[in-house]
Amino acid sequence: MSQVIVDDEEVIFEGEMPKETSRVYQLLMEALSEQAKVIYTIEVDGKSPDGGELPEAYEKIVITSITHDELTMKLSIQSLNQMSDTGKHLDAYLKNVLSLPWSEVFKRMNEFIEKIQPFAELLDSIVPYATAYSPPWADDLQSVSKEQSRSLENILKSFEQGNPATLSDELAVVFLPLYNKTTSLFQKEIIPFLKKKVEAQE
Repeated sequence: MSQVIVDDEEVIFEGEMPKETSRVYQLLMEALSEQAKVIYTIEVDGKSPDGGELPEAYEKIVITSITHDELTMKLSIQSLNQMSDTGKHLDAYLKNVLSLPWSEVFKRMNEFIEKIQPFAELLDSIVPYATAYSPPWADDLQSVSKEQSRSLENILKSFEQGNPATLSDELAVVFLPLYNKTTSLFQKEIIPFLKKKVEAQE
């Protein structure tokens, strides 16, 4: 007989147990969402699905869940660790913009975008939490997120136009200070707030 376990407890379905793995997943996502939780890990018949693709049928599904607070906290901490050297790289890149030939600066554009991508992704993934739960730092986060989008657009434009002066100004005057301001917001307000929330739930 098929079995579904969530956080070490067997799930009893109303009516007949769904036979499709995707249907079970969908129902559990909805049920957990009502408790401000998400699915954190899933195993189907002892295996983690390849590339997130669920098999059609199952004998046993084992799921662990996590609260939105804890997921957001883990994501914030992991992203900040991943970005620990980004500030230094941005600083070095800024110094090179006006001293290196433009062809060299342009060649390093992809490398630069790769460095700042985790920063943009972090903001994109935390904004929905701020919108849903209205924490005290929500307005500050929304503000830096909008500023970051505008600044990134200006950076890409200056690359397209082949304009090192504009790129240098945007990086020095807007993007780098904004990056520092945002990491400080995460370290001083967002992560401590989320840690308190998670500890209160334990």
